[in-house]
Order: sequence, then C-alpha cells, then structure tokens
Amino acid sequence: MPALDPSWTPVTVTARPAPRTLQYPPPPAAVDFSVSPLQRYDPRAADDHLLVSWRNLRSGKTGTLVLRPRQLPEFPTPRNTSHRLPTSAVAPTGSGPVVATVTVIRGSGKATRTVSVTPGATAIDVP
Repeated sequence: MPALDPSWTPVTVTARPAPRTLQYPPPPAAVDFSVSPLQRYDPRAADDHLLVSWRNLRSGKTGTLVLRPRQLPEFPTPRNTSHRLPTSAVAPTGSGPVVATVTVIRGSGKATRTVSVTPGATAIDVP
C-alpha cells in the first residue's frame, strides 16, 4: 500500500485458513484476516479503517469485514469509536477458492475518502 500522507504508513492484511475445531456438526470453513504491522495511533487519522471484501468463487458467497489499522489510542475519546474495531476477524467463507480486496476508508462523515488497494490477485484455497 503506498503512503498517502504522513499519518499513513503501509500495512498488510494477511489471509489464512482459520483453525477448525473438532466438534459436531463441524463449523463452516473460514478465513482469518489480520492486519500487521499496526500503525502508530494518530488523532488526525483516528477514524480510518479497512474494509475487506471477500468472495468464495465456488459457492458465490460474499461478505465484508471492517478492521482497525492502528494501535489503540492512549486515551479513547467518546467521538472516536474506531478503537473498538478488531485488528483481525474470521470470515465464514465456506470451502473453496476465496478472493479478497481491501479498501482503505479515510475519515468519517462528509469528509470520507476511499482508497482501493489491489496488489494483484489475492486468492486463498480454503479446505
């Protein structure tokens, strides 16, 4: 991801098959998406977040996840709720080939800007 301004440094969203528990009935196959490295907290970019959109090419199932790209603020403010977002999440994709894209959402309200990130084709085969 290219640097957009001084408050934004490159991050990586990693996708890997989620661990499956041995239970009956078994849970659906899933993908674990996680952000690393987390950026240092910056109040100018407190509302930034990442939107991960995924699609299972076999079943056609789709979904989105919202992730936090920054470290937690030292003192959260009532106005800023992005610190409540997770830095990793599990998407119940089902088994099959899964593709994903990441969109950077900058700001909130009327000042919101989006930056789509497509570093080639990202795909994972979920067993």
